[in-house]
Amino acid sequence: MWWQSLTMTISNTAKYTVRDICIIALLTIVLFVQEELLTFLPNIQLTIFLMILYSKVLGFKKTFLIIVIYLLLDCIVMGALNPIFMIFQLLGWEVIPALMCTIFKKIDSNIILAVLAMLFSFIYSWTMILPGCIITNLSFNEYLVADILFEFLLALSSFLSTLVLYKPFKKLLLFETKKYYQK
Repeated sequence: MWWQSLTMTISNTAKYTVRDICIIALLTIVLFVQEELLTFLPNIQLTIFLMILYSKVLGFKKTFLIIVIYLLLDCIVMGALNPIFMIFQLLGWEVIPALMCTIFKKIDSNIILAVLAMLFSFIYSWTMILPGCIITNLSFNEYLVADILFEFLLALSSFLSTLVLYKPFKKLLLFETKKYYQK
C-alpha cells in the first residue's frame, strides 16, 4: 500500500528518535516560556543564554530545529507572521548555533561565552534593523536611536545570564540528557 512505502521512506530517512523529539520539544517549551514570562521586562531574557547552552550540549542540528520551532511559536503568539521579519529573525538566531558549533566549539569558559553572548545580542539586534526600518517606516538613524537602549539591555541580560548560569545549567542539562538517553 502507498502508506507503507511512505512510512518506510520516512523511517529510513528519520534521524531523530522519539527521545530526541521529546527533548527538542521540552527544550523548545523552556525557551519559549521563559521569554513569554519575561516579556514585561523589555529585552531582559534568557534566550541567547539558552541557545548557547543548547548548542554546546545538543549540537547544531537539534538546536537549529529548536530555534525554528521557537521562532514559529513566537511569531504566532506575538502576531508577527511577517515573512520579512521572520527571515531576518531566523538568520539572527541561527548565527548562535552556527558559530557555537564551529568556530567557538572548543570554548567552554563561562566568561568568554558571556562576552560571546553580548556579541550575539548585538548581531541579532543588528540583523533586525533592516526589517525594523521597513516595518516601522523609520530611517536607519531613527530606528537605531530608538533601539540602542534595548540592544544594550539584551546584551547585558545575555552577558549576566551566561556568566552566572552557564556552568550549573550545562552540568544539569548534560546529566538529564545522559540519564534520559540511558533509559
